[in-house]
Amino acid sequence: MTTVINDDLIVTGAVTAGNILMGSVVMSPEVNTPTSVDVLFNHPHPSLTGQGNPLPQPLPNVMLTAVSQEPWTKIRELGTRFSATTGVTIYIYRTNDADTTVNYLSWQEPNL
Repeated sequence: MTTVINDDLIVTGAVTAGNILMGSVVMSPEVNTPTSVDVLFNHPHPSLTGQGNPLPQPLPNVMLTAVSQEPWTKIRELGTRFSATTGVTIYIYRTNDADTTVNYLSWQEPNL
């Protein structure tokens, strides 16, 4: 079922949606070396392939933020690779080896 709202939506409590996942991971980077960690999750939307829709399930979008006292001086790069419906690989590049909390937000576009 789809509901279209053609106005502002104000929510005073928590918002939940089956296609949105979020969390955090603590990374222990190597100095001046891209360091990765695999984050596993499961977007609950099954593929509609074989059910009249020839399109495979779209890959989730993933947005990252790093918690750091010295952004862009010690953390040089933060990114993802190998995004899938079952998880993502997060990479960080730091100029020191400080443990870093990385927050992620992942959302699954509908397969129309």
